Amino acid sequence: MKKLFPLIVTVLLAAACGGKASVYKGSPAVELSLVEVSHTSATLLVQSVNSDAVYLLCTLDSTEPGPEEVIADGRIVEPGTVVLSPLSVGCSYHAYALGVQGEERSKLQRVDFVTGVLADDLYPWEKARGDVPSFADITLCSGGGRPNNNAWFSIPSTWDAARFAPHVSFTDDSGEHWLFDAFLSITGIDMDGRTYGINPNGARSADKASWEALASYWLDKGGAFEALDEAIDATASRIGMPPRKRYVVMVAPDPIMFEYFSDKNSSTSYWGAVDGRMLDFSRIDDQIAAYEWYFDLCREKFNALHTSHLELAGFYVLSEELVARTDGWNYRYKRWDRILPPVSEYLHARNEGLYWIPYRKADGVDLWKELGFDVAWLQPNYYWDYTGDMPIAEAFAMMKKYGMGMELEFEYSMVEEVMTSVNGIMGPDGAGRYVFSAKDVESLRGRLREYMQGFKDNGFYGKYPIALYSGSNAMWQLGTSKNSSDIAMYRELCQFIAGNPLKK
Repeated sequence: MKKLFPLIVTVLLAAACGGKASVYKGSPAVELSLVEVSHTSATLLVQSVNSDAVYLLCTLDSTEPGPEEVIADGRIVEPGTVVLSPLSVGCSYHAYALGVQGEERSKLQRVDFVTGVLADDLYPWEKARGDVPSFADITLCSGGGRPNNNAWFSIPSTWDAARFAPHVSFTDDSGEHWLFDAFLSITGIDMDGRTYGINPNGARSADKASWEALASYWLDKGGAFEALDEAIDATASRIGMPPRKRYVVMVAPDPIMFEYFSDKNSSTSYWGAVDGRMLDFSRIDDQIAAYEWYFDLCREKFNALHTSHLELAGFYVLSEELVARTDGWNYRYKRWDRILPPVSEYLHARNEGLYWIPYRKADGVDLWKELGFDVAWLQPNYYWDYTGDMPIAEAFAMMKKYGMGMELEFEYSMVEEVMTSVNGIMGPDGAGRYVFSAKDVESLRGRLREYMQGFKDNGFYGKYPIALYSGSNAMWQLGTSKNSSDIAMYRELCQFIAGNPLKK
């Protein structure tokens, strides 16, 4: 469970005297506030003025200590964020901060917090980890729905070990190396054309049977994640075991209020039943109940899969735009600010995470932490920018402002072998207009390089996680190409991923 509290910033003013700036060094003062708390850790913000040293003491004892006791039993910390870990699950803690300047002592500051309580139904991998898992990078794997074909080539409808291979490892002049830490299942539409995400264009909403089919595609024996495990096993036989298990994140369909979101008179009781009761998605509690049923189904299926190299990390919210304010578009039909926090709490009680990748100006992008997400990556959308409306610098500024990771983006339009294989083949821009041709391959590669270089130049490399969107199959197309320039681009991208200091 995560709780967010407002952070109060102390501002220091330098007084002018005799035409020169001088700083009055008065009595020490400290401010202590809680940033967030999980089951086994807490993050505090410590701010100080006029202090030669700041002492921090965290205890289970509710009796308030004296200043000398804080100095004797606490530890000196630098002003800024301080992480307390490991903490015990489900306990009440009391943190104290004290500033010291010579013989002077500041007023004692105190913050109380309670670590989260774990559920009783944890599976072995959930019990073995102390908190929601973190990872340096994740690759989006599209599948489990209607095949995504275009006019020139077909996209495979299933994932096998060979299709996963370019995501699992890569080879350069120094040998073969492990690549992505995590793999995200991503599916927007089922085999019958029902939509898993809110769609205002007349599509029928996916029901319980469709949600079950999605879980089965990825998590059943013979399914996609078993193929991923086989791909990792094959790589391990060549280069040794990966440094840690690879995480998988399951996509979670939207509990859409209406059977047809475009028709607000259509049924809200179309989805199906849980525990013998038909759910009505006009009720927030029933939307949450559907989510919890799906989470438990996926966790049960993953547990039965008995993979050698995989661990379930949590779930991904499909909607790229979450109406998080009452004045937002269609707020009363979406209500994500009331659905997601208890959903997040349910997952955190099982040491499972909640993840999101919004587009650059999506509603709710500035509130992702308050909504309960553990990690969010921003889509710069710059790769498809045909009109100059989406400058990459603007995306980096948003990432920095909101503390988000970056989604690297490219599609088949960057793969020279694909773009020259059929006369007249075109690739789409962000609006779906087919504008890119073979002559644009090099400039599109330049855009991808701007993502990577900008991530480094802005100080994100090694600090924030990376997600990769490669369309329906472009990572495979790039990594298995016979074109030398494609292979060079593939290696350049992989070296950027594998070299991320955050992996260490």
